[in-house]
Parts: sequence; structure tokens; C-alpha cells
Amino acid sequence: MSASSARKSEKGGAEVRDRIYASALRQFSHRGYASTSLREICEDARTTKPMVYYYFGSKEGLYSSIVNEIIEEMAAAVRSVPGPAGAEREEVMAYCQRYIDHFFANEETIALVLREVFGLGGAPMQALSHGLGSLVRQPLDEILARGMDSGAFRKDDVEGCATAITGILDMFILAHVFGHQVMDRKAILRQAGYYLRGFSGC
Repeated sequence: MSASSARKSEKGGAEVRDRIYASALRQFSHRGYASTSLREICEDARTTKPMVYYYFGSKEGLYSSIVNEIIEEMAAAVRSVPGPAGAEREEVMAYCQRYIDHFFANEETIALVLREVFGLGGAPMQALSHGLGSLVRQPLDEILARGMDSGAFRKDDVEGCATAITGILDMFILAHVFGHQVMDRKAILRQAGYYLRGFSGC
């Protein structure tokens, strides 16, 4: 195969994969995981089941890739440029604001994924848990570590403190998604601020 033919083949493969992904996102969003078949996804994407298996391994693998993409988008949304030493308290609160605002801006998709993933378990649940811990929480870990070094926060377990802060935010999100509780942005940030004040000793 010539170099030109190889490039065309690679581009064509990427286009097929993108069509499958876009179709799956539409179908899962409108119908849910259980009610969506690979046949429907393939018809919409103008491809075949073997291509789904080739690129994603299975229907569960396809759904997991969507979960990963959503997590990566959230991780990008909550990250910011580090501020000056001593400003870590403000950075933590800004992180919390971005976390909540990203949910509000993408509520329909994120809420759907949360409902589906908690019911599915398995690989999608693992993808969600891993992504939230290793990607979305990472910027907060970095801020807290810098704050401990600068003296803005007392020395403590970075991962445990970051988990506590995101746990506060997630508590409100899950109560909204599963319990239909109204989300009050100011109240959520106030709760995060209570923890932060105790953690910083101020």
C-alpha cells in the first residue's frame, strides 16, 4: 500500500469511528443505554457491527468511551492557570465554581450519564470513577498541594481533602439528579467554603 493510500485509509477509518461515536451519543441521549441497539447505531452511522467491535470492542465499550469523553471535557473545564502563592483559597473556590457551572451548562448529558452509569455498573462505572478521581480532581489536588507548601493550608492528606471538597459538590449534584432537589449555586459554594475555612484554619 502506498503512503497516499495508507493516509486515505487512516482518514476513512477515523471518519467511521467519529460517525459511530456521534450516532451512539445521539441514540444513548435520546433512548438510554438499554433501549438502544447496536443495529440502530450502525444504521444511523451508516456502518456495520464489525466496525463497532473493531473500534470500541462492544456496546459497553462504546458507552465507556462516551463517558471518558464527557469526563475529559469536564477536566478541561475545571482546570485553570495557577495563581500566585498564597492565593490558593481563591483558586479552590474558583475550581468549585467551574465544577458546578460545568454541570449546569451540560446538565442534560451529565445527568443522563449519571443515571445510566449507576444502573449499569461494570466498565462504564469504572470509567466514571477513574475519570473523576484521576482527571477531574487532579487540578484540585495540585492547588491544595501548592497551598500546603505556601502555608495557605495546613499540612494534610491532599487526596483526602480534595475528595472531601468534590464530595460536597457531588452530593448536591446527585441529590438533584436522583432526588430532584433544587440546586442553589450559592448554597453549594457556601458549603464548600465552610470546609475550606476549617482546612485553612481561618
